Amino acid sequence: MKLELRNDIFFAEVERRINDGQSVTIPVKGYSMRPMMRSDKDKVVVVAHTDEYIKKGAVMLFRHKGLHVMHRIIAIEGDCITFAGDGNYRITEQAQKEDIVAQVTAIIRPSGRTISLDSRKWRIYSTIWLCIPNIIRRYILGLANKLKLWT
Repeated sequence: MKLELRNDIFFAEVERRINDGQSVTIPVKGYSMRPMMRSDKDKVVVVAHTDEYIKKGAVMLFRHKGLHVMHRIIAIEGDCITFAGDGNYRITEQAQKEDIVAQVTAIIRPSGRTISLDSRKWRIYSTIWLCIPNIIRRYILGLANKLKLWT
């Protein structure tokens, strides 16, 4: 049985559990974090964030314009943090530190395999992907979409 909740109700419960010190596993929805995370296939584990984890490259769950978004930190200027999805080549979001809800600590693949975002493998793959110029990433994602590689 599959239960569907409105996002506001779902994320209110996610925030409540995180504030109670629990980790929460949530499904990945949307395509902005491709190819590192896949919509409707992967799940992520989120926990309360710590200030030392708020650094360039970290993946966070944060509030933006009334929505909850999960993207990577690409810049920090004081309390203003700029985020972008790995699959986005033009769109960024800005939020304040207090808008951060949680840090993503792991990805759970459909096979059940868990990938820690602190692992060497994750850091290498992320670094390689992010070193590719945005315009080239755009074409890689477009080709992968046509070939249905990451859908």
